[in-house]
Amino acid sequence: MLVAYEASGLIRFTIMLFLWPIIALLNVSGYENAALKLMIFVAMAGVRESEIELVSRAVLLRFYMDDLSMDTWKIFSSCKKKVVVTRMPRVMVERFAKKHLGTDEEHIYAPVHSDQSDQHFEVQPPKPVIFYDGRFVKRPKPVVALLTLLWIPFGIIVAAIRMSLIFLLPLRAMSYVNPILGIQVTAKGKPPQPPTARDSSLLFVGNHRTLLDGFALSHALGRTMPSITFTRAWFPRILSAVPIVRITRKSRNIDAEIIKQALSEGDLTIYPEGVVLQESGLFRATARSSNGLDLIFEFMNPRIVFEITFLKQLPIEDTCSSGKSPYDVANHVQRIIADTLGFECTNLTKKDKYKYLT
Repeated sequence: MLVAYEASGLIRFTIMLFLWPIIALLNVSGYENAALKLMIFVAMAGVRESEIELVSRAVLLRFYMDDLSMDTWKIFSSCKKKVVVTRMPRVMVERFAKKHLGTDEEHIYAPVHSDQSDQHFEVQPPKPVIFYDGRFVKRPKPVVALLTLLWIPFGIIVAAIRMSLIFLLPLRAMSYVNPILGIQVTAKGKPPQPPTARDSSLLFVGNHRTLLDGFALSHALGRTMPSITFTRAWFPRILSAVPIVRITRKSRNIDAEIIKQALSEGDLTIYPEGVVLQESGLFRATARSSNGLDLIFEFMNPRIVFEITFLKQLPIEDTCSSGKSPYDVANHVQRIIADTLGFECTNLTKKDKYKYLT
């Protein structure tokens, strides 16, 4: 189902869902191979191999890791020679097997069953899956897929109503309307007060979970917060729930001047992560898509829940004003955010993330 939708679209996803009774009947009748071949044909027929490979590395890895048995991994990881046996197409499994399980053989062998549960091994954890770039948050099993498909027409209407009211109503009025629209914004910590002068504007730095982060922050603060973006597409900027300040990403000096100019006019928000990653609801935006449909997908979720945590303002001794390099300051801020959320920082840059996901 994931390959059918992510590599092709909603029509193939729907066909797969309608064929599910036949697939289930083949399975219970002892024709498992026929059921599998039917699913593979529906999901992949006519799809470029490069598209399937992209889905395998950007979407499927997370679900493979969720299915990994740690008891089996203890035995598997202790072996010098590792072989994965699978009935699925190689293009769907190969990247996970090699990059995350350490498989170094391409030959397929018959599985060997043994009980070594009473032995102790030095176990290294599997290489973690850092990025997930699928449109669906939950695994689209038949019931979930059916409910998702049935919700989409209503979700489009709900998204249209939410977006219309956000653009038409003032921010204070939205605080009363949000519960009716299924939108909840919770704030923790002490929000900073608005600056008293233009030259004392605040730069907010946050992790990027959804395309609605600026909207949620504005509600938590009680005032509109412009956000920095580097997208060139005009459609998502028009649909944005908050004002957008676009940078070029071609020249640091030019972008610095753009940010300084924006700060001279008021507070500003920047999201260093760049890639949006959401783990709640039914739908999410993806790094592979940069059109306005991403924002519509976010608004289509039955419920939209945000939790904003305000941290302390960065002390002057930890800023560039005290002589620290911009890289040291940026890394320090990222570590503070990561520690607060329980995340682990990596050495991957924003460019690395997009290269991995696209």
